[in-house]
Amino acid sequence: MKRVLALQHCWDDPPGYLGEILQEHDIYCETVKVEEAPVPEDVAQYDAIISMGGPQHAADDEHYPYFVPEKALIRQAVELDIPFLGVCLGGQLLAHALGAPVRRHDMIELGFFQVEFTPEGKTDPLLQGLPGSQLVFHWHMDVFDIPQGGVRLASSENTLNQAFRIGPRAYGLQYHVELTPGMFNTWFQYPDYRQEIINILGPNAPALLEQQRDLHYSTYRQHSRIMFENFLRIAELLPVASDRPAASPGKA
Repeated sequence: MKRVLALQHCWDDPPGYLGEILQEHDIYCETVKVEEAPVPEDVAQYDAIISMGGPQHAADDEHYPYFVPEKALIRQAVELDIPFLGVCLGGQLLAHALGAPVRRHDMIELGFFQVEFTPEGKTDPLLQGLPGSQLVFHWHMDVFDIPQGGVRLASSENTLNQAFRIGPRAYGLQYHVELTPGMFNTWFQYPDYRQEIINILGPNAPALLEQQRDLHYSTYRQHSRIMFENFLRIAELLPVASDRPAASPGKA
């Protein structure tokens, strides 16, 4: 049986749309909530690993002791060439596990943005079929450096390192590709999160973000699917796609 391990760091950021795509392709997804259950020790039993987002600081092993075994798992996955995709916090954990700093940004990046692919990103198999950029959603205050030997794949005006690859098949993203309509509703409407959005962007921000979601979700979803199905092909969980037209660029 094809098996993907998903590492979940908080209640409101499960595999989401990525889980739906896995189910569509009859790929079993084992989700481990790392705050509640131990990280599996036998990484070789999985065909790929995805590590999800969360509000934790990736370098803070003291307050989040489950990061210690998770980073060990990440290092083992990279060493054994088990495909890995880290999303937001998951990308920061990949970077930190391999020796790169993770630090506070000089801003909180929140909302829909375009990330632009580097020359290396434009040729990387993870990003094929996308139009030289990707429409993504951000909500983060930390950023990662790229580990030694890694390759920057995407950048933006606000954040230099938006995506990277280390080794043949380990990828870290600074942005979210997993959000479903229901997850967006939670992130925008849950009282504590709504107040945080207001504190960051102002009193009209929740309504503006919901308008952006209605405008951009179709493109966001299309771009997320292309990228994640590329990852599944890299993991040899889907057959290699035939030539196809590039996705529409969208507007952020």
